[in-house]
Amino acid sequence: MMKMRSAVLILTLALAGCGIGRVAAPPSVFDLGLDSRPVPALPARDTVALVFHAVPSLSDTGVIWRVGDSAAPKAYAGYRWASPPADLVRQRLTERLSRQGPVLDERVTLQTPQLQVSLSQFEQVFAPDGQASEGRVVLQAVLLSGRNVLGQTRIATQAPAPTQDAQGGVAALRQATDEAADQVAQWLATTLKPTPRPGG
Repeated sequence: MMKMRSAVLILTLALAGCGIGRVAAPPSVFDLGLDSRPVPALPARDTVALVFHAVPSLSDTGVIWRVGDSAAPKAYAGYRWASPPADLVRQRLTERLSRQGPVLDERVTLQTPQLQVSLSQFEQVFAPDGQASEGRVVLQAVLLSGRNVLGQTRIATQAPAPTQDAQGGVAALRQATDEAADQVAQWLATTLKPTPRPGG
């Protein structure tokens, strides 16, 4: 137990950094990059209105990490997201879903299906010994038609970090976010009827 606590303490000090006696450098800023990854081949679908929510901690721009299942998340010193993770994930999800059909910010009519998505986790999680980590993204999705629930799902994705630092965590979260968005698109394709093709 003492060895594990020591490892966690060392990892915390190394990741947080020590600014004593130094002038703070401008923070390094990250985003999710260009949406260049191939998307699944899915049929066209009807228009949906996307309503997106996130837990309060993801409304800040800090790059969050934690050790294992610790209840004490931390943010890297000197690193931040260009926008809060809630905004970045919503943008990537909209980009991905738009490949199969229009995505609106709000309903045009009550007949427009509404996709409600909640982001509950977006962070780098380290193994207790600090030798490995992964980016984790967790989404809850509910599809409504009027007041009727057409379906709901929980999507949890993980991607290994190539390096055990902020840059590695960002790379892993980019991959995990793309995988989560793809899974939402696939689930939506099976829940909504495809849009009829002209002449079909």
